[in-house]
This record gives sequence, structure tokens and C-alpha cells, in this order.
Amino acid sequence: MLPISILDQTPIIKGQTVKEALNHTLELAQLADELGYTRYFVSEHHNLKDVVGTSPEILTMYLLDHTKRLRIGSGGVMLQHYHPLKVIEQFHIIDELSDHRVDLGVGKAPGGFPKVVDVLQEELQKPLPSFIEKFSLLNHLNQQDFDEASAYHGIRTAHREENNQPVPIYLLGTSKKSALQAAEVKTGIIYAYFINSDQSALEEAAEAYHSLYPEGRFIVSIPAVVTADGSQKLPFRFSQRHYELLFDSGERIVLNTKQQVEEFKAESTASFEVVEKRMRIISGTKEEVTATLDNINRSGLIDEWMLHMPVQSHQLRMNTVKQLAPATS
Repeated sequence: MLPISILDQTPIIKGQTVKEALNHTLELAQLADELGYTRYFVSEHHNLKDVVGTSPEILTMYLLDHTKRLRIGSGGVMLQHYHPLKVIEQFHIIDELSDHRVDLGVGKAPGGFPKVVDVLQEELQKPLPSFIEKFSLLNHLNQQDFDEASAYHGIRTAHREENNQPVPIYLLGTSKKSALQAAEVKTGIIYAYFINSDQSALEEAAEAYHSLYPEGRFIVSIPAVVTADGSQKLPFRFSQRHYELLFDSGERIVLNTKQQVEEFKAESTASFEVVEKRMRIISGTKEEVTATLDNINRSGLIDEWMLHMPVQSHQLRMNTVKQLAPATS
């Protein structure tokens, strides 16, 4: 089986405290650290009642302090809300404090509904720079390779020593376009198969990415849970539906419930189409899940899996991490 990592959105359920939800993330990360997983990414969401991960930079540093080997990163920082210089400064400092175990995952999505997005962006210059302009600037700041004509020439971050390596950067995306954007600036990509599970689209994106950047890392985030521990079946209840908002601009946002769609409509002035979809959750025994993953990678173009467990049961998430661990796969 390919190297395997984890994406954790730090869910919170009814009756649970924020501290308890954060402790579950810590427990999962420490288990992944013990069992040989490659990396552990935490997400950024704002003003959502079922997710508590608003600050991946802080949670990343906390998990690095409580693990020994695992790479920890953001999955991801929503770059449209921040200046790239501040983002890279934060991750260069984290890199120095963590024995160079940090990764920077960057996302295009807003990470919240229009009201909170407007608040996050109210101090930024308008019109806002495009995402790709900010992503390109972020990479130049990471590499610190501006020419003398650039306004950013001579601006340094915590990486002051000549032998320091840039922080590994990964773009989160769901399309060939995102794969090409990552390849063009020579970063890794994490393809969100849990959002776009079209096999042909996945293979097209992977082929385009590796054609342009052969040495790059094409990671696929897959929705999967192992629902059996040996012969014992575990409780497994969840909603497979999600709702895709398609905007005239080409932007796409995925929401989990009809209530979230209605809340978004109440806050947004933009026009968009709502498409109801079913998330393809890979589930079953360890052997059934790994066989499905092998089939998804039939082209051999995927370099790493990133496990996304779209369920609220901590028991089920812990069992999945144990069952799919590299040492037992």
C-alpha cells in the first residue's frame, strides 16, 4: 500500500466541549505518530457549528509539540484571507521550532459562509488579488528568490541561514486546473477525492501534474472508514449527501447539509446553482478498503493517500487509523 496520511477537520458533536474535540484530534495524531503515518493535516473552518478547527497554524504547532516523528501541517490555510508574507513567516517560525517537521497546505475555499468571509477580508485591499497571484507570491517568499526589481527583494523571514530548506507546500484542489497550478510553481498537490470522486477526472489531473512536474507529489485525500475490527462489525451511521454550490465565476463550494445551504443563501448575494450529490465513502473491512484504494490507483500515478474520515464517531475514526496503519497494511 502507498504511504498514508490523515486529514482531520476536528469535528465536534452535540454535547461535546471544544476541549474534548481538540483532545480527540490530539489522540488521533499521537496514534498516527506511533503507527507510522506520514503526515497529519488539520483544516481551517470559520463559524461552523460542527467543526472547531479555526486556526490550523496554532493546532499544527500544538500537535508538533506532542508528537515525535509525524509531519504535521495545515489542510489548509485559506490563503485568500491573509497576506502570503504573514503566512510564510508563521510557517518558517513553526519549522524552526519543530525540527523541520511542518508542511504548509494551502486552500482556495473560503472556509466559511459569506458573513464571516467578509469579516476576514474587510481589511484587505479591494479588488483582492487572485488566488493564483497570492499562491505564486507565497512560493517566492518561501523560496526567497525574488530578483532585485521586485518590491519583495531583500525581505527575509525566519529562514535566514543559507542552508535552510523551504517549507514543503501543498495545494488543495479538485481538478486538473488545480493540479497544473501546483505543478507550474513546483509544489505538491492534495486532490480532494472526497469532493470530486470522478475517476477519469482524478487520472486526468494526476497525469497532467506528473507530465509537468515529474518529481512532484500527487496526494489523494480519500473518504474511508474501516467498519469492522476483525469479525466484529462496528456502528456506522452518517449522511452520505452533500451539496455543491456552483457559481457563475467557476468557484465551487461544498456543504454538508440542507440547513447549511439555506444559511449560505441567507448570507450571500451571489447567484449559484445547488447540486445534491452523494459522497462516495469507502467502507468495509481493512481488506475491502485497501482493495478499493488499489483500484482507484490503477494508473499508478498516485504517490500517497490522505485519509479523510467523514464520521463523528471517535471510536470508528480510531479503529480506522489502527486498521489502515502502514505497519499492518
